Amino acid sequence: MHPSQMFMPEVKSLYNGILADSASSINLKIQILKNLQTYLQEEDTRMQEADREWKKLSKQEDLKEMGDISSGMSSSIMQLYLKQVLEAFFHTQSSVRHFALNVIALTLNQGLIHPVQCVPYLIAMGTDPEPSMRNKADQQLVEIDKKSQDSSM
Repeated sequence: MHPSQMFMPEVKSLYNGILADSASSINLKIQILKNLQTYLQEEDTRMQEADREWKKLSKQEDLKEMGDISSGMSSSIMQLYLKQVLEAFFHTQSSVRHFALNVIALTLNQGLIHPVQCVPYLIAMGTDPEPSMRNKADQQLVEIDKKSQDSSM
């Protein structure tokens, strides 16, 4: 799916509706979360490549500005779906929680949203029955804490 399609009212309504509806198919929820995860991974790879190119050509072009525009689109997309992705942390199926946590981890690592929006959900995920989920949630909280300490110095 092209990123601009994620802004279309039909897609936004469909994605948010499926993620928010407890009666929706688990497979559909997982597919939406996988779509968001894949998009974020591809954008991260693309941004890393652009950064490498920028370092090579920094004297010739302003590729940083180009990257800022792209990360702005990623941030906007995640703002559209953030609430429903975070709410998926409370789904009874661990696979849904797993993909939701992956999406949030990618979003936080790329700095696409303010981390304070996720802290209560990550704290709640710290009580997940599955140790791998608890550990990943705790790891995200540690990263948020490190970044906030770094920025306050």
